[in-house]
Formats: sequence, C-alpha cells, structure tokens
Amino acid sequence: MVVIGATGAVLGVSPTLAQEKHRSHFVTEPVDDSVLAQALDALRRSGSVTPRSLTARNGETLASLLARLEVVDPQAVAYIRSERMLRPLVMPQAGQYVNAGILPDGRLAFLHLYLEGPHAQDSRRIELTRTGELFAAAEYPVAFDTLEESVSGVASSGFDATVEALHIPADIAEQLKVVWEGADNPVRSLAKGDSLRLVFERKFAGGDFIRNGQLLAVQVVSGEDVHEAYWFENDNRAGGFYTLAGRASQQTFMRVPLDVKDVSSEFAPLRRHPVTGVVRPHNGTDFRAPSGSRIFAAADGVVTFVGYERKGYGRYVKIDHGLGRTTLYAHMSRIAKNLRAGQKVERGDVIGYVGRTGLATGPHLHYELMFNGVQINPRTTDLPDTENLTAFQIAQLKTLARPIQARFDLLAESESLPVPTVLRTHRDDATAVAKHLLGSEDEQAGGAPKMASRITSLKQD
Repeated sequence: MVVIGATGAVLGVSPTLAQEKHRSHFVTEPVDDSVLAQALDALRRSGSVTPRSLTARNGETLASLLARLEVVDPQAVAYIRSERMLRPLVMPQAGQYVNAGILPDGRLAFLHLYLEGPHAQDSRRIELTRTGELFAAAEYPVAFDTLEESVSGVASSGFDATVEALHIPADIAEQLKVVWEGADNPVRSLAKGDSLRLVFERKFAGGDFIRNGQLLAVQVVSGEDVHEAYWFENDNRAGGFYTLAGRASQQTFMRVPLDVKDVSSEFAPLRRHPVTGVVRPHNGTDFRAPSGSRIFAAADGVVTFVGYERKGYGRYVKIDHGLGRTTLYAHMSRIAKNLRAGQKVERGDVIGYVGRTGLATGPHLHYELMFNGVQINPRTTDLPDTENLTAFQIAQLKTLARPIQARFDLLAESESLPVPTVLRTHRDDATAVAKHLLGSEDEQAGGAPKMASRITSLKQD
C-alpha cells in the first residue's frame, strides 16, 4: 500500500499489512502546519487540556455533539444557546468539523466550529473560549487548503476487505462504489491479486483536517485489464467520471438510487397489494433496505414535489430531469434537511432516508421512473447514457490526467520495492499548463477546467 499524505508526517506500517506479499510504502506531502504547531504547544504548556475533534453527523444537535466529545458543561451550554454568534453550534450541519479542548472535569476549555462556504471568502471559524468562569465568542475568516492523497495496494479479497486493509476513508469508499455501474463494475468485483489505486481530495484549515473531498481518479488492474476513470468538470459540464476517451463511466439515471439493491417487489402490470389485497398495477420497483438508509437523486434535475401522502406514498419526493423524464421516491422515514420544491439536485445527492411511511408493510424505497408521464421499469429499460465529452473536453481531460497517470505509475513501481520509500511532491500550475497546451481561443469555447487546480505531479526524491 502506498499513501500520499497531506499531513507532513511519515506514517507507520501496520503489522498485518507488513506481512502481505507487498510491503507498504508511504509518501508524504509537506504542508504549512505552523498554526497547528502553535496550538499544540499551547496545549502542552497547559498540561491539563485534552484535544478532541469530530465531524458533525446528520441530525446532530448541540447535546449529541457534546456527548460525543465527552463534555459535561451546563455553563458552556447556556452560553452557547444565548450567544448569537455561536448559533451554528446549536444545530451543526453534517460534515462540519469541530475541534475542542476538554478540561479534566469534563468542561470545555475551547470549542471551534469550521464553516466552509460556497466561496473561499465565505469560509470562517467560530470559537468559544473559556477563561476561568468567563466565556468569549469570536469569528474569524479561514482559508481552506485542498490537498491530494493517494492510496495504492493489492487486494487480498473483495471490496470491503480491501477498503479496510488500505484504510480508505468511509466517505471516499462510498464515492468509489459508484464510479462504475452494472455487473461489470471493476471495483465491486475486486479479486485477490488485483491492484487498486485512487486519488482524492482532503480539506484543511489552520492545520486542522476538516473533511475528505472529491474522489478524483481510480485505477483498477486485474490481470491484463486496466480500468481507469477520472473526475472531470468545467464551466459547461457538471462533474462526472470519464475514461480518457471521453466516455462516461455512469449512466444518466441510476437504476437503483440506493446502496442496497434487494428487490422486494418488481415493476408489474398487475400485483396484489400486500396491505389492501387489491389487484392493481405496481408502477415502480420496491427495494428492501434498513430504515434510515440513504436515498440518492437518480440523476440531475429539479425537485418538483416534497410532501406527505398518508394512505399512499407516505413521505415522498418527485424530481423533474427534463425532456419528459421524472422520478419518484416514496415511503421515506424523513426527507433530507432543507430539500424543497424548485431546488436543483445532482446525481447522487442524498434526498431522503428509507422508511415505511404511508401504505407500507416494512422499510423500503418505492422508486418510479417516468418518460412523458408513462411509468417504465428502471431495471430493464435501456436508460439514456450520460452525454460523452466533446473533442475539446477530451483534450482538457487528458491534459489534466497526465500528472495523475504519472502518480499511478510511481505507485505501481513502489508496490514491488523491497523497502519503504518516501517520495517528495511538488505542485504544478495545471491551469497554466492547460492554457498553454490547448490555446485560449479553444478554451473559451470549451469552458475553463475546474479540475486543473486539483492536480499534483510527483518527482522522485
């Protein structure tokens, strides 16, 4: 396994992995950690503050946040609830990063919440600080750094075991699952001896790791077969995974907008309803899944309905995908927070969670796909492919993929080295490279590549 880290520290090799056929090799990427170092020095001098951090979950509250931090501090709770600046702490959004210092008696020494805005200038950090029995609140602008991390290794068994062995973060693993679709998904069908390599973003602020970002590239080598997919987006193209030939690795519509694909009731012209006993058409497909499982938007579109139907769909969402195509998702336990009619969604966005509301015998998703108002079977119908890249966009993608390909080559070489190796990284201005190679006139026609800023190239120490 090779890991290109963004923390500036060389990681160690676990005993289990060290016994594998291929040794582990680690690659580091230095960062400016002066802010973090100052904070750690302050903590060491105090000698009595325990640092803790976490990422807010779906449905997180102030109470659950402090419980997970093992904080017992009624005074701090009262201050947070009374201070307008600290209101984001009362109901933190999923994915927000929290950094705290805990005193020996369980009280807060400090609490930081990082808020990443849609633009760099909108990002900020809110702080609660204790001095004796007094509290203070402050807010500061913060710059988020995006660094890249690579993981490479040889599979010892299937997908889940490989993810665990290579220490791939759970949120990156979720993205990895859906890079390809169908029975020939090379990630889902990983076998012993296959190689898996990937590059993904990591977000930092003030020396603190905030969250993982976008999966950028994947390579699966199975025998003589090499499968590659690269994330690409520009001003004229929503993000997606493509081959270097410009072919989309995913279809426009998900056949199953869930992680779980257990069919409990097929699309059928006539079906006896399990609750009413009435024989009538079942114009969708039911997928059995645990209550609370995430439901994804099956394709890009605009939400047209968010609501509740007591004797039918229960809580459900309807999305218009244009050109007469709509989807419907029913029996949700709850709908995604702040989802509303008129809102744009992208393929893979979480729109709700599996439940059994309405007329249902157990937790499941009822999923309908309609063309021009006519329900069709999403599991058997030829679904429209995602539009492939234009010739110019293919040229952009190839330019932006070259550093990643070089990284994949180095990772492949390192897997066979007898001893751990450290590689030194440097950053290229990929945007400037793209402009130089492709020309400004063509670039205006094809849209400026947003992926450019994410590319890092390597050179051996």
